Amino acid sequence: MSTLSLMFQDLAKLFQNSRRVKLLKFFIFQPEARMSAAEAGAAIGISKKDAIDEMRALERMKVVVSGKQKTRLYSVNLGHPLVEPIRAFLVATTLPDDRAILSAFKGVSGISLLVRTGELVHEGRASVDLLIVARKPRNPKIARAVRKAESMTGLPLRYAVMDPATYEERMDSYDRMLRDVFEFEHRFIVGKARD
Repeated sequence: MSTLSLMFQDLAKLFQNSRRVKLLKFFIFQPEARMSAAEAGAAIGISKKDAIDEMRALERMKVVVSGKQKTRLYSVNLGHPLVEPIRAFLVATTLPDDRAILSAFKGVSGISLLVRTGELVHEGRASVDLLIVARKPRNPKIARAVRKAESMTGLPLRYAVMDPATYEERMDSYDRMLRDVFEFEHRFIVGKARD
């Protein structure tokens, strides 16, 4: 069998089902992650059994590796020749657009600013992926909306929520986190840049 035929077989196995693709993305986008299949499955919303089955399959393909601890901890195999091309493909094809992210926040009232940054715009230097300014920052609907956005991306999202007064104070004090958001790549989904 030719090398090209083997490569196509490997790709077919890697992209066999959506659970496997989500786990693959989860580990490729977080190269420092070391976690059990159950933890990774919980983070992206798949069952423990399915996560274990899929992680074992990915390990057989040598795209992920595991340590010899009591609990098997997996991480991406950065030396695998398909990891970087798959990362580029997943970046280009699996991040939701602004409308999809906005749809996750449907039903959450009082949001005056929603900014995507970090992994949501391919920016590794940002400290958050979503910045949310809302009249009621402790509204539990916000956390549920973020979980919906996470299920769309297949990644755990780092986010910050604050009320408008806190946002203004932190902008005036040249807050480090907000500076990271606005000095690095970002996009406004709701609201606009402060004048």
